Amino acid sequence: MKIGVLSQKGGVGKSTLTRALAVEYSRNDWEVKIADMDLKQSTSTIWNRKRMDNGFTPKIAVEPFSSVKDALKNDSQYDLIIFDGAGQADVQTLEIAKVCDFIILPTGVTADDLEPQVKLAHELKKKGIARQRIGMCLSRVGGSKNELEAAEEYIKATGYTFLGLIAEKTSIGQCSDSGLAANETKYDSINRIADQLIQNIYNHIEQLAKEEVRYG
Repeated sequence: MKIGVLSQKGGVGKSTLTRALAVEYSRNDWEVKIADMDLKQSTSTIWNRKRMDNGFTPKIAVEPFSSVKDALKNDSQYDLIIFDGAGQADVQTLEIAKVCDFIILPTGVTADDLEPQVKLAHELKKKGIARQRIGMCLSRVGGSKNELEAAEEYIKATGYTFLGLIAEKTSIGQCSDSGLAANETKYDSINRIADQLIQNIYNHIEQLAKEEVRYG
């Protein structure tokens, strides 16, 4: 299986989601590789170096790649490849989307974050990516219930699947600095929010697979 985590702009929680997904699937005995496609930032690659230095488990395979073709070499060794896309949409973004079973567009709750990601979703759809294969989630969600509800309604109004959220918490940033993911904090309440998002993603992908068997 292949999942793309993509964005039109940086700072929307793309790598945070990628790492949480990789950890959760690895916990469930999947062989997972993160393809870090952002060579300028290499956020996931640097994170994994810290993870290995601190001896955290499960171990995650992370490699930087300059091309989708290179990332897919030896893909049969893995049950899941997660593409951590570059910080800004480019030609490679579409290449990733075309090879993935599901695409996730994380976004903050403000219009400055939401609008570019919805625009990217529309562009992918115009290029032949089925709407059902595109989902959106919220990241860096603060304590404002009204802001959260407004962002969720905005996403749903676009017709794309709303998958859930990752909270904006200092503990998540601290975990990331040491090589842990957003679902590996010392606070169960924070972990449960991330775990629910990942469960929603899993359920949606499973439903897509069933529909392909039924109607494909």
